[in-house]
Order: sequence, then C-alpha cells, then structure tokens
Amino acid sequence: MTEHTNPPDDLLAAMAALGSHEPSQPLDTRLRARCHAALAVSRRHEAVRGEPGWRFAVGLALAPAVVGALCGVYLFEVIARALQLYRF
Repeated sequence: MTEHTNPPDDLLAAMAALGSHEPSQPLDTRLRARCHAALAVSRRHEAVRGEPGWRFAVGLALAPAVVGALCGVYLFEVIARALQLYRF
C-alpha cells in the first residue's frame, strides 16, 4: 500500500492557532436565570391553557374526512366523464 501524506494547510494551521472565548461568570449566571424564568413562564402558560379540547380533536378528524370525500367525488366524476366519452 502507498502512504498518503497531505501537504500542510495554511487555513487549518491558522484555525488551530485560534483560542476559545469563555463567557464571564456574571453574564453566564444572568443569562441562565433569564432562560430559566422564560421556561417557567412558558410552562405556566401551558398549564393554564391545558390540553386541546374536543373541537381541536374534531378538527383533526374532520379535515382528512372532508379531503377524502372531495377526492371520492372527483374520482367518481372522472370515471363518469370517461364512461360518457367512450359511451359505455
């Protein structure tokens, strides 16, 4: 087997020399507190609203039923027109 050697890459060498930046401790603590507060407010709103009611469930079931009925009517009309065209 032959051994593959890659030529040195200037871009990768420059990226390797880059350092990482850590957030300051007070900023990190403040940001975490704000995020936790926002999540708590979101959870309270979900608890107040509760689960979706029966109207939502009917809407979920009704939409596919209506679409299916319209597809059935369309298919029936296509077949009827084809039968008329070919005089069966």
